[in-house]
Amino acid sequence: MMSQEMHSQAQIAAIARAREDVMINENLIVRHKAVVRLTHWLVAIFFFLSLLTGLVLFTPYLYGLSGIFGGGAMTRFLHPWISLGFVIGVLFMFLSWQGRMRKEPGDEEWKKNIGAYMRYEVELAEVGKYNAGQKMFFRSVVLGAVALLLSGIVMWFPSSFPYFMRTIAYWLHEITFIAFVIGVIYHIYMSTTAMPGTLRAMTRGTVTKDWAKWHHPRWYREVTEDKK
Repeated sequence: MMSQEMHSQAQIAAIARAREDVMINENLIVRHKAVVRLTHWLVAIFFFLSLLTGLVLFTPYLYGLSGIFGGGAMTRFLHPWISLGFVIGVLFMFLSWQGRMRKEPGDEEWKKNIGAYMRYEVELAEVGKYNAGQKMFFRSVVLGAVALLLSGIVMWFPSSFPYFMRTIAYWLHEITFIAFVIGVIYHIYMSTTAMPGTLRAMTRGTVTKDWAKWHHPRWYREVTEDKK
């Protein structure tokens, strides 16, 4: 019995690595295949490394964090390169998800009922694989990455740009940085405490049918062909 169960789990993992939007068994649906999950976690890793190195440069009160990276000079050297890795990761994420992030009729339904949805009071029948909130967060991440890249280039090569551009770049970089920190904290909260069962989509690749039916009903119907 144990070997059969292990074999079943191995099959589930193999399918989730290669495919998505498919039912695996009577209870699980593959939401994200391996390449999508890998891209997501690489972006997350580069973001937090950029955050830590950036905090050292942001305020002297956190200079002690530089010891993680080998000192202040090494932290200053690493920050732009690590941040470039983050931007490249966001680019790959954009290429993977842009088709799914277009506006759909279900987006307006979600926006109008966001309060009731968050309180688990209403099922929004036309919400597809991604709701309007996820799409807005996706666009914000892409625009934020562009803002960090452009302002970062000016800060990386300050002598190549006039004073007013350097001033704008510093303000833009810091404001975008703060917005990212707030957004990521909210993103973590939504995918764990607020919406239990969401995080496993980015770890195992799968979600339960009940989760899919409640949070993304139209996607659930498309995958399962269940018209109810």
